[in-house]
Amino acid sequence: MAGENSGGLTLPMQTDGTQHIVDRIYRESGPFQWVRETFINAEEAGATRVEFGIEWQAVESLGVYRRVIADNGQGMTADELVGVFNTFGGGGKPNGGAHENFGVGSKTSLMPWNRFGIVVVSWVEGEASMIWLHQDSAGGDYGLRLFDALDPTTGESSLEHVYGPFDDPDNGCDWSQVRPDWIDQHGTVIVLLGNDPGQDTVLGDPSRDEADIKGISTYLNRRVWEIDASSQVTVDELRSNDRSGWPRSGAEAVTTVAKNAPDRRTNRRAIRGARHYIEYPVDFKKGELSSSGSVPLDDGTVVDGFLWNGQRPAVQSYAAVSGYIAALYRNELYNVGSHHSTYRMFGISESKVRTKLWLVIRPPEADQTVGSFGVYPRTDRNSLLLQGGAAAGRPLPFEEWAADFADRMPDDIRSAIREARGSEAGSIEDDSWRDRLADRFGSRWRIRRIKAGSGPASVDPDAPGTMPRKAKKIVRSSSGGGATGGLSGTPAVGTRPGRLQGRSSLVAGGIPTYRAVGSGDVGAGILAAWQPNDPEHPEGVVLINQDHPVLQEVIASWQGQYADHHAEEIASDVLRVYGESAVAKIAHSEHLKSIMPSHAVEADLRSDAALTMSLLGLIGEEAIIAPRVGGKYAKRKRSGS
Repeated sequence: MAGENSGGLTLPMQTDGTQHIVDRIYRESGPFQWVRETFINAEEAGATRVEFGIEWQAVESLGVYRRVIADNGQGMTADELVGVFNTFGGGGKPNGGAHENFGVGSKTSLMPWNRFGIVVVSWVEGEASMIWLHQDSAGGDYGLRLFDALDPTTGESSLEHVYGPFDDPDNGCDWSQVRPDWIDQHGTVIVLLGNDPGQDTVLGDPSRDEADIKGISTYLNRRVWEIDASSQVTVDELRSNDRSGWPRSGAEAVTTVAKNAPDRRTNRRAIRGARHYIEYPVDFKKGELSSSGSVPLDDGTVVDGFLWNGQRPAVQSYAAVSGYIAALYRNELYNVGSHHSTYRMFGISESKVRTKLWLVIRPPEADQTVGSFGVYPRTDRNSLLLQGGAAAGRPLPFEEWAADFADRMPDDIRSAIREARGSEAGSIEDDSWRDRLADRFGSRWRIRRIKAGSGPASVDPDAPGTMPRKAKKIVRSSSGGGATGGLSGTPAVGTRPGRLQGRSSLVAGGIPTYRAVGSGDVGAGILAAWQPNDPEHPEGVVLINQDHPVLQEVIASWQGQYADHHAEEIASDVLRVYGESAVAKIAHSEHLKSIMPSHAVEADLRSDAALTMSLLGLIGEEAIIAPRVGGKYAKRKRSGS
């Protein structure tokens, strides 16, 4: 039985100077990383129940609110506790495999903001073992706190780093009482003590963006893809950020209050996982998942699409309400993004589609074969990296995946995009301008087509540009049918029914188009945005924000100079000039790919900000608008003339 503290003595970790490594890895990790690490550890221990609860003894005795993580996994013996928590990178877990959940996660994600202590009590076959991990106040090392332990058989005392749970009134807790009643013979409880005895840890690290009362639930429902139907994962949430309204006891947390009395109850939130809140497989009459399916890409990656129709359920902030794009690896979502630019890469700019479409990307896992393509997690488990070829160790190739997906976009998503578009794409109507752009850049402008032949992709032989170049030429006679001359060349479409094998390839594709959109499709403040992948226009589309205040001011200025009945036509002319100008800038920038990296042209020179800035100088556009508008419409009459 443990007795009094031995004066703060510490058994340091078995690697010297680990505090600097731990602190550095923690700084590189993200908010709520500790939630991920403790949850995954519980899963790996075979737990069927995991609870992120509140330790009520310290609330009642000291007024301190501490977070507790409990699970009914296999538990840890005394030796296993030391191996897991007092050996950096150890704990019986493999350290060499690219896909292993290294034994550094829970320690590095918890210790830097729980320097006063992390208490771990674990049961194996009903026998409890306890350790207290903390930072030594003198040397700064992280390690196990030593206590005087009394041997019940001999009556002798000694300094121990593993001991039985004991009553600790100084810290407001009898550690033998932290086990919930649903843990029987096996399980583990972790209590977070913070950086000092009086610190609340119930919301997470106070030095990070973890103050949201629903933060843990939100994190788990966005990070974990699926929760097994046989498992139960819950989070006890406070109902207010106002500390004065928090429950003052465990009983108050669950008691229905009398009328007009303050409601201090907590919420016990069941975690369902991200997939549940995408598909929402419950009775909801205002909307439903209209379609889902998988799109295989050239490199072995698969993109799962989920398209919702109608109103979305009000899931509030504890899960993602609207669409996102993410990479799925071993039941965890990485690189979750919902920004306009992320969706535009995949050929989707329409907000009505974007908010109700989820794309979950499943890349192949890296194996031990040298040079093979696949992904593996970074040590801090916050992002995925590539294995294979020149891209080894680099971030995920979202641009390549996006281009490939846009070419193979399922019909249901294409239909939703067509329905959401309010107007057709525009094009450059000035023949001389179009000819100059086409002559200079048309052959350089490469678009992706799936060509019939051998390969992993499938293609409709009736789709334009799919048949091989060796196909029979078409020769049209100058006589008959009123034709004025001969036309020869490669057929644009195939003639055979059914699906063919094919491979994605780049071919010459002319110059881009443009399309008028609203602010919701490109983001506030953006005048023009480049969408290189578009299901209707493989050559790419410039999106012109017709709601942008600069464009609206230009339109109003020109409309004010002419008769009112020309207002709509003038607005169309001005929009066309801005569209043509933006297309020309994109087309000209293609030339720069011969002198600078292509990714730099796309990421920097064609970024939303760069393209918007290039159109804010009104002089060039005014010079084009003036002759177009001036020769077509009657000037507004001056008053009194």
